[in-house]
Amino acid sequence: MQTGRIRPPAARCPKMGYIDIAFDSERVYTSRVFLRMVYDMNKMIHIADMHCHILPGLDDGSRSMEQTISMLKIAYDEGVRLIIATPHYHIGRMMVEQSKIDAAIESITPVIRDNFPDMEIYAGQEIYYYSEAVEALNDNKARTMAGSGYILLEYSPDESYDVISSSIYEAETNGYVPIIAHIERYSCVHDRTDRVAELIESGAYIQVNAGTVTGGMGRSSKKFVKKLLKEHMVHFISSDAHSDRTRAPRFSEAVKALGKICKPDYCMELLWDNAIKVINNEEI
Repeated sequence: MQTGRIRPPAARCPKMGYIDIAFDSERVYTSRVFLRMVYDMNKMIHIADMHCHILPGLDDGSRSMEQTISMLKIAYDEGVRLIIATPHYHIGRMMVEQSKIDAAIESITPVIRDNFPDMEIYAGQEIYYYSEAVEALNDNKARTMAGSGYILLEYSPDESYDVISSSIYEAETNGYVPIIAHIERYSCVHDRTDRVAELIESGAYIQVNAGTVTGGMGRSSKKFVKKLLKEHMVHFISSDAHSDRTRAPRFSEAVKALGKICKPDYCMELLWDNAIKVINNEEI
């Protein structure tokens, strides 16, 4: 692993104009991936998308290699330079086999290398929580995020708070670090920042979809997410992309919105730094 210091200037994006991002010149970035990123006045800030369904033909995400390539192009144009692909693991519905994930990663790696040379992709999984979810992880039927100790957990929209809370404890006692996918979807915590704070205190990390930041799930969810952001109760902004159409891997509008809510350092944590720590299996 390399260590270096980078002090990139403000980035210019044709869609967003100048993004006023302040960087600490003494901040040390240890990720080899980050050191490969090039910042100049003609490029946008770089983004790590740690929740997307971009692998072809595995779940309800990309339907084909052609659609995957289209999604990669959109993501790249939006500033995405690192992806953790997260096909579903949902018992009885979409239990994507690990060998198929590996094969899909292998199949698109040459495409990325030839067309998007400064982009990298890793394998993870979005695990729908149920009573045997942790057992599936222990048996290597479900996958952690990029081979780290972090796991991405999804729940039913009407799941009880007690179940979500107990699942965090179960994951941790089995040696995993839980990330709650799209926190804005769960009615038991909606507009209850106190409950989100309790989940974070118990060891969970929080992911929010980029579309929700800009109102894609309605005013109520947008308002709730804004409250969480102001209290620094979000750790990742991701696309949760499923296609190259309505649920595409777009970030530009969310980045503009974040710039009005969050300080620059926190924006970088949400869009890049924390995902790098997941890949490096470091504490956030």
